[in-house]
Amino acid sequence: MMFVNSPLAILAVTSTVSALSLHPLHTQQRRTHAGPRSSTALRLEDRRDGLSDYGRQKSQSELDSLQSKRDQMKKASLSNIKPDDDTPRAEDIENMTKEEFDEFVATLGADDIMENVNKMLEGDWSGAKFKTKRVSSTQEKRPVAPTDGEEGEENFVYVDWTDESWDENELHIPNRIGFTTIDWGDEKKGFVNGKLKKQDRKEGKFNKSDLKKAYTKLQKSGITFVETSESFAKSESIFSIVAEDIQLEEGPLVASIFPNPWKHALRTRRRPRTGAAAISPAAEKSCERLGISSMTLYQVQNPWYYLGGTSALAQGMLEVIQDDHSRYVGCVDMSVSKLFKLQKILKASDEFVATNQFDFSLTNRQNMGMIQACKKLGITPICRNVLDGGLASGRYTSTNPTGGEVSKGEGDTGPYSLRQLEKMDALFKTLESLTETVSKRVKSDLLNFDAGQRPSINTAITTTQIAINYVRAKGAVPLVSVTNPRAATELLGCLGWDLNEDEVEELEKACKSCGV
Repeated sequence: MMFVNSPLAILAVTSTVSALSLHPLHTQQRRTHAGPRSSTALRLEDRRDGLSDYGRQKSQSELDSLQSKRDQMKKASLSNIKPDDDTPRAEDIENMTKEEFDEFVATLGADDIMENVNKMLEGDWSGAKFKTKRVSSTQEKRPVAPTDGEEGEENFVYVDWTDESWDENELHIPNRIGFTTIDWGDEKKGFVNGKLKKQDRKEGKFNKSDLKKAYTKLQKSGITFVETSESFAKSESIFSIVAEDIQLEEGPLVASIFPNPWKHALRTRRRPRTGAAAISPAAEKSCERLGISSMTLYQVQNPWYYLGGTSALAQGMLEVIQDDHSRYVGCVDMSVSKLFKLQKILKASDEFVATNQFDFSLTNRQNMGMIQACKKLGITPICRNVLDGGLASGRYTSTNPTGGEVSKGEGDTGPYSLRQLEKMDALFKTLESLTETVSKRVKSDLLNFDAGQRPSINTAITTTQIAINYVRAKGAVPLVSVTNPRAATELLGCLGWDLNEDEVEELEKACKSCGV
């Protein structure tokens, strides 16, 4: 082993490193191999999480006193309880803004499931050998509505309606969507270690309480795949705090990353990790920080050049599984040739590369070929930065360059130049048009159900949700940063519906016209 101490050499490595980025995954499952899987997955879980003691704090006399509608709505918002005399009529709902609709939906009992249940339940349910609860073929093929909890509690229904025939391998990610903790603990991204002031809220800042509420909401509603990394600020240690004391019948699918050894060396000011023996101890340390005994997925980031070679990487990944630090192993930003070599070595030991993670979004489709290559190799493609820093969300446009945010001062025109946004006008218009198209289609589909059995799914589709589900439509698993309950609600709004082929084609035509 040889190290160059020349200042010029160190500067060269530093310059190279600064031009690159890093990203990870992590999950918790037993190491037992699953048997033959049924073609359909539907999981229900009735969870209640007390969010308010409003009913206990206010006396009957106060409730009976005359109050203005504004005061009633304010107290209802604080207590998460909608006043009985303020239930919107159908025509009121049609005229609601997205924010008003989200508040209304949050007050409804979670007594439905996702759309198109009949289509998702056409598979053979007999002989399923999964740890998760599934409906047997002899049972009625629809979920049972949860019973109402005590006053002030929120009901959750866990549903995984994805068909497991879509899975590339044994690893099943519920609803083929996940969230990342990349911003957790990062003060530059708005994290505050303590209480938030009103101004902090307006500026989009968040704290551990926000993270816990968002995490709980996602885990109990069907999005259980969560990504962490030792290179994400303090995300692993914060995860252990956020996930503490949250009772889940199905544990979270936690993923973490073995970061690029050269980047890690520069960040920690230590010698770079080398050889097969370096990987499993790093996974063990991640488990300790996360507060779990084993993860579901441990990913190795492309090391550029790894001292020990591809065979050392493969052996190290096998040792992670053998030492029971993770049930599955995957990669981050690995080339097709390296994926092929790693897959060949791991399969010789009756294991496999489960995932490969990389950048992909509606406005950055350069890795389209990688999605197809992963599938051919039996590897699940996982995509990060699916909103391309916000550009793909449709939030920022040439007519709204600040995305509706308060200007930061004179000359503030938002994160993108007017020229960039004007170039994307055709795509943004298509995104906006599709929100109406998809909303109408979903509403129409819901009419096929009897009123009492109608699934409770989002019909107020946003441009952000269209962009996220575009990634799913291309066959990948999108990872989205979530830092507060509102972001969790928006992500959950992606479940229960998909873009059809015509809608995907319409988006891609708009992309091509914009030069994307």
